Amino acid sequence: MKKKILLLFLVLFLVFLVGIVITLRMIYQTTANLDSLIALHKVEIIRQDLVINVQSVQSNLYTTGTMFGKELDGIVDNVLKLRLAANNCSNCHHEPKVAQDIKELQSLTEQYNEALSFFITSTADVQRIERLQSIAADIGDTIIEKSQLMALTANDSLHKRSLEAARKVIRTKIILVGTIVLAFFVAFAIAVYLIKSISKPIYELIEATRKIKKGELGYTSSYSGTDEFRELISSFNAMSIALKKNTDEIFAHMVRNQTILQASIDGFVLFDVTGRILDSNPALSQMLGYSKEELLQKNISDIEGFGSESKLEGIWTRVKENNSMILQMEQCSKSGEMTSVEISATYAEMEDGGNFFCFIRDISERKKMEADQLKIQKLDSIGVLAGGIAHDFNNILAGILGYIDLSLIQLDQSSKIHPFLLIAKKASQRAQGLTQQLLTFSKGGAPVKQSVALEKLITESTSFVLSGSNIKAEYQIQENLLMIEGDKGQLSQVIQNITINAKQAMPDGGNLTIKVENVKIAEHDPLSLDPGDYVKTTIIDQGPGIDSKALAKIFDPYFTTKPTGNGLGLAVCHSIVMKHHGCMTVDSTVGEGTSFSIYLPALMQQNQIAGVLSGSPVQMGDGRILIMDDEVCIREVLNAMLSYLGYQADFAKDGEEAIACYAKAKQSGQSYAAVILDLTIPGGMGGKEAIVKLCEIDPAVKAIVSSGYSNDPIMANYQEYGFRAMITKPVDTDQLSRTLHEVIKGEWS
Repeated sequence: MKKKILLLFLVLFLVFLVGIVITLRMIYQTTANLDSLIALHKVEIIRQDLVINVQSVQSNLYTTGTMFGKELDGIVDNVLKLRLAANNCSNCHHEPKVAQDIKELQSLTEQYNEALSFFITSTADVQRIERLQSIAADIGDTIIEKSQLMALTANDSLHKRSLEAARKVIRTKIILVGTIVLAFFVAFAIAVYLIKSISKPIYELIEATRKIKKGELGYTSSYSGTDEFRELISSFNAMSIALKKNTDEIFAHMVRNQTILQASIDGFVLFDVTGRILDSNPALSQMLGYSKEELLQKNISDIEGFGSESKLEGIWTRVKENNSMILQMEQCSKSGEMTSVEISATYAEMEDGGNFFCFIRDISERKKMEADQLKIQKLDSIGVLAGGIAHDFNNILAGILGYIDLSLIQLDQSSKIHPFLLIAKKASQRAQGLTQQLLTFSKGGAPVKQSVALEKLITESTSFVLSGSNIKAEYQIQENLLMIEGDKGQLSQVIQNITINAKQAMPDGGNLTIKVENVKIAEHDPLSLDPGDYVKTTIIDQGPGIDSKALAKIFDPYFTTKPTGNGLGLAVCHSIVMKHHGCMTVDSTVGEGTSFSIYLPALMQQNQIAGVLSGSPVQMGDGRILIMDDEVCIREVLNAMLSYLGYQADFAKDGEEAIACYAKAKQSGQSYAAVILDLTIPGGMGGKEAIVKLCEIDPAVKAIVSSGYSNDPIMANYQEYGFRAMITKPVDTDQLSRTLHEVIKGEWS
């Protein structure tokens, strides 16, 4: 387009140039004609002067004594001027005849001058003078006649040249006007062409921008254009398409963000520096109990929690200073319910001023989980202490129960002291039960697991507790209930403890509902359990319920609201369930009752069958038994029991001594029939390390592990460590006799 514009202006310039050149040439020619006319006028003036002078001479020629000096000088001067003027213009207007006339006039003038000279200077006779006078007069008349003829010729020539000059002036005007008119039309044509070439694409662009302004993003012009305008239109179309694409992407991004914002489980609120709420999402409405329309009519300070905290602590001022901040507070809903929330607040400067962006998350469950975790840590810490105390107490009970049991076996039942010994045994067994609860609660108490069908275990446990009471148990047990893997004794203890609490909560009777069902736990479940299949047991009573303050401490050790309670029941239950990789929760409403829920992981292979250990009467035997225990009282009571059962006992206080005794006996050919190893020896080698050495000496060693920690992992999986059986302290004579008999005879499995 640039080249075309330059070319058009060049054409316009050439038109002007041609017109100007032609006009200048015509002006030059006209000027030349005018110069010629002026020259002719000058010649005519000279000729007239010549005629006047000649006529003056002629008029005085016949006057006697007339002096011709002045006139003669004028004639000579006129002749010279005439000659000079004739020479100056001879090239522009003289025809050959005119030139000849001028020469003749010059010749006649010279003759006239000569004749006058002779006339003036003649002193001859009168006739001669008259003759000379006549000659001069004739020559003068001839000059006058010749001049008059030349004047006529000159007038004709002047008239012709004047007409020619006038015609040239008219032609010059015509050419000048024609040039101007032609230049105007050329300029008009160029302007029309340029307007058409420029305004059309510009109009197309204006129209396209109007359409885009109206919202028709991506609109493209069909105008092809030429040169730069074609490139401009093409660039505009590309820009429009890119604008639509970018706008669509931005819109899609906004829709996606809005969708995420609307679908988010976290609340969102946007408000300005004055506190005026500008936007919110449904989660916030659900959290606070206000509709979005209600929120948009409120100030952030109108919402209890936001307002009070911000005024008290200057939170929003600090957020503005730091640009962002994470804080926690108690938020009050429209109904007055308090909720623990975590607010992630950000401040940003916008075109219309600063705004606060707040994402609000309900952390009530997280707070509860953190409290549960802290509770678990407290339980673990106390469990370590409880386990140590229980272990030592168990060793003491082992001696007491052992000797009482031996006394009862050997004493006649008619003896007066026999009932007292039975009472002492029952008291010791109660103490043993308390010790077992402490051991279960302790950190080292791992359950001895086997496949368990919860339906039977639950019905037996609840029926045993509720027997003879005015409470009716209603069972809602799902068909095809999954089996679990656990310690039957511990799980029975959990069900019994919860049932006892329910029984005590309903002294006037009522219904106890027990629901057992299969459930599936998904990832990121609030219960913090591993995803998978679980069996959920829910025990619901109709008691008075538990207030929120007591409910928060219900699993704490030694916390109780009962005058006669020891505060270990639910703490032990919680510990047992946790050691089974499950979860225990409680919900209660004052005046309505309490609900305990127990989640236990289901067995991966449901074809396993719960094993049952069969009992048998006291079995007598013989052979040498090696006992390893650091407690003297344990060694003494076991020695008494083994002697009664027919065995011979040898003793070692730690693992090194036991290994030495076993190796010596094997070398002498008097191997031990069985070895009983205490699992834990303070400051020495215990049963776990000793069995490894004994298996190296004798792979067929018949070893029995013994511990006051009935729930120790080794006790639960003793066979994996090389033991044939396990016994828990305190052990009675019947249990010891059956275990030895089955291990020695190879019947233990």
